Amino acid sequence: MLSGIGWLLVAIWAVATGVPSLWFIGRSLRRQSDRVPEPEQWPFLSIVVPARDEGHKIEAGLRSLWQSDYPNFEIIALNDRSRDQTGAIMDSLAAEAAASASPEGIQRTLRVIHITELPDDWLGKNHALQTGSQQSRGEWVLFTDGDVIYKPDTLRRAVRYAVARNLDHLPLFPNIEAHSFVEAAFVACFALIFMGGTQPGLVPSKAPWFYAGVGAFNLVRRSALELAGGFQAIRLDILDDVKLGKLLKRMGSRGEVLRAGDGLNIRWQQSAWACITGLEKNAFAAANYSLFGLLWIVSVTAFLFLGPLLGSLFAGDARTGFVVALVLSHLIYGFNSYLFGHSFWLFPLMIPASLAFLFAFVRSTWITLRQGGVRWRDTFYPLELLRKHVYY
Repeated sequence: MLSGIGWLLVAIWAVATGVPSLWFIGRSLRRQSDRVPEPEQWPFLSIVVPARDEGHKIEAGLRSLWQSDYPNFEIIALNDRSRDQTGAIMDSLAAEAAASASPEGIQRTLRVIHITELPDDWLGKNHALQTGSQQSRGEWVLFTDGDVIYKPDTLRRAVRYAVARNLDHLPLFPNIEAHSFVEAAFVACFALIFMGGTQPGLVPSKAPWFYAGVGAFNLVRRSALELAGGFQAIRLDILDDVKLGKLLKRMGSRGEVLRAGDGLNIRWQQSAWACITGLEKNAFAAANYSLFGLLWIVSVTAFLFLGPLLGSLFAGDARTGFVVALVLSHLIYGFNSYLFGHSFWLFPLMIPASLAFLFAFVRSTWITLRQGGVRWRDTFYPLELLRKHVYY
C-alpha cells in the first residue's frame, strides 16, 4: 500500500503540475501575440486602476501605463478613500497628462475619480472596480492594480491576442519581483500552487470548474462584463480577481491565460514575512470561510509537498516511489521558479516555502475567526456578512 501511495504522488505531481508547467512554456504573451494578426481597427480600451494609500507606488504604475504604445485608450484612476498622497499624485499626473501632447497615432486620456464613501454591502476594492467600469467607455476594459509596471507594448500585445482569438477574458500572470531568496521561494511556491490549482491549459474548455483571474491584469470584453452584471454578484467576495474569472466563465465567456513575462512586473510584498501577512485576508477566503474547506486545502497541500519527503525517510523498502516524487516535485518547483522570473536554484527551498504557505493559511483562519471578520485597508467586514456573500 505504501508503495502505491508513493507512485500516486509521482502521478499527481507529473499530471497536476508537470503537464501545465510544460504547457506554460510557450504561453508567453510575446510569443503568442506574434503568431496572430493585428486587428483591422484597434478597439478603444479603458484601463481601471483602483488604489488606496498607495502613494509610494501609484506614480510609477500610472506612468508606465501612460507610456504604452496602444493607439486608443483611457486610464481611469480611482482614489478609494486614501489618507495619504495617492489622490494628490493622481491629480498631478492627470494635469500633466492633459497638458502634454500625445505621440503621433496615439489618443489617450487620464481621468481621476475620488471615492469618498463606501456603500453598504460592498468591499472597497470591488466597489472601486465597479465604479470605474461604469464610468468607462471602452469596448474592452482592463482591471489592474496601481503597483503594476508595464512595458510599452504589453497592452497592444494583449488586445491583439484577445481580439484575434475572439476571447472575452484574458488574465496575464506577471513576473513577481523578490529581493531575497526566502521571499522568492515563497513567491515561487505561490506560482506553483496557482499553476496546479487553476490548470491554465484547461481554462479555455467549457468545464465550469476551470477558470482564472489575476488582479494585476484582467482584460475583459465589455459585452461579457455587462452580461455578468459587473461586480455586483461578487461585491463582497474578497477574491475579486479570481471570482471575476469564475463569474465570466459561468456566463459563457471564452477565456485563456498567458504569462506576461517581463511585460508586467510587480513587487507583491516588501519582504518574505509580508508575503505571509499579505495573505491574511485572502487565505481563509480561498476556503470560503469554511473550516472543512481549510482542512481540505491544508491536508492536500501537506500530502503533496511533505508526503514525498516523509515517505522517503520512513517507508523502508516501499520508498522508491516517494523518492521519485521528491525529486520530481523539486525539479518542477525549480522550473516554475525559473518560468516566472526567478532562479531554478531555489529548488532546495520548496519544503520550507510550502510550510510557510500552510502557516499563512492557518494564521489567516485564526485571525479571521478571532476577530470575527476581515480588516482590509482599515475597513472591517464581519465574517457573517462575508460568508453570506461568497460567490460559489
